[in-house]
Amino acid sequence: MNMKRNIFLLGLSIVLLLGLLGCGNNDSVSGKKSTGKFKEIDSIEVNGYLDIYTFYLSDDGSVLNWGEADASLSNIARMMIWVDGEKEELDFDTFAHFSTLQHSGNMFVSMSDYEKEENHRSLLIYDPRTGETEEFQKTVEGKDIFHVLPGYVSEETGVIAVDGTDRENLNFYLWDYKKDELEMYKLTDDINNLIDEIEEPYHPSLTLSRDAKSLYISSEEGILHYHTETGELNEISMGNGNYSIETTVDSQYAITEETKENDEDIIGLYTYFMTDRDTFESKEIGFGTNIHPITGNKVVIQNENELNLYDPETEETTAFYNIKLGEEEKLKRVAISSDGNTIAYAYETKVKNKKEGKTENKITIKIIRR
Repeated sequence: MNMKRNIFLLGLSIVLLLGLLGCGNNDSVSGKKSTGKFKEIDSIEVNGYLDIYTFYLSDDGSVLNWGEADASLSNIARMMIWVDGEKEELDFDTFAHFSTLQHSGNMFVSMSDYEKEENHRSLLIYDPRTGETEEFQKTVEGKDIFHVLPGYVSEETGVIAVDGTDRENLNFYLWDYKKDELEMYKLTDDINNLIDEIEEPYHPSLTLSRDAKSLYISSEEGILHYHTETGELNEISMGNGNYSIETTVDSQYAITEETKENDEDIIGLYTYFMTDRDTFESKEIGFGTNIHPITGNKVVIQNENELNLYDPETEETTAFYNIKLGEEEKLKRVAISSDGNTIAYAYETKVKNKKEGKTENKITIKIIRR
């Protein structure tokens, strides 16, 4: 009788133990469907100041890119990269001001060699995980400068959006960097029909969707959407003076912003709108200080330290993560991987230098993952 009871209790203990182990799996990294709690996986001390523009995280959260400066608001002095726990300082002669981490985790560099009489522009692609480098010459429209910010590059199709405007024409094209071919879009008349007068027509901002079907052309006067397959040009947002734009991960929506007045003196507070590229229906999705698109058309809306998740299917906003800092700590930058499982954030702390008797700023990057 006692033996049977002991066997029963042992079996029950095993079942309970397995159940507890099963529950614990929610905190582990399990791909795109992970729903566990975020846990710190690394902490990085920044050497000097953090560059205000360079802070990117790859889609899977395995690669982080940031820039370091020797003085506040000064030019980048060091280009840094982190690959799942390993930190590397990149060769500054190559990876200076014209390099950017892409969604894949590769670094793209817009190269110029003016010592060459012809074909002095090229694209350099560096994979920090393998150390391999590829270079692609740009011989078509070789004088045109091209940018490698994520909004200009479609790795999915292997093209880069390039501004080919001149004094008389508003031209844009997609450069296929592997084939060194281009597809030109001459849009002068079409744009002038939608916008009566553009104050600076030769300095537009371009945003290319990941699938390269949507090219957004932005100016102070408004944002236009050009469908690269159908050739249709349509209005997205007109006359609000803000032309910052991002696209959702699956390319279906454009996210635009309007400055939001507030009584809390929050600098850079915006109201965000999501516009469908097929129907051009637009809806307000919330307000904050930054946005971070993730998979499933969802958008993480950042309002200083608070991160909230907006789902366009349910039109609901739920808490995503709250970055908790001390009283003497100030949040500087945030990046979220597109799979939603990794967050990198940088914060500043004022520390006393006992030797020199003055207060200095110390910047730390935390990387958390679920």
